[in-house]
Amino acid sequence: MFEDFGERLRRLRTAEGLTQAELGRRIGRTMTAISKYESGAMNPTLEVAVELAFQLNITLDELFGYENRSNVSTFGLTDEQKEVVSRLTALFRIQNSPGRASLSPEQYEVIGQIMEIFYQKAKG
Repeated sequence: MFEDFGERLRRLRTAEGLTQAELGRRIGRTMTAISKYESGAMNPTLEVAVELAFQLNITLDELFGYENRSNVSTFGLTDEQKEVVSRLTALFRIQNSPGRASLSPEQYEVIGQIMEIFYQKAKG
């Protein structure tokens, strides 16, 4: 089924539990602008599209319908968080190899780092 930009934006916005007015406030636009994007009456600028993607916790590719589910998006993460995600992804690849039954000490270490990062952010 084909889903145009406006339909996709509406679906993504409602999935985040946002009204048009709430999303508009978050990106510095009016409810009317969001309505026009969703109806196809107006297209967002690149700057607005970047803000939409950020506020909806997705990539620009996802916003425009070019999803590649094999990639892990690090959009909006700090460099430290990106490094941890990269290490964890590599460790899961190793974990999924034949004959591996449990997490390695290195995987436990990375999971501990993730917990520290989120704990620091929560205290922050």
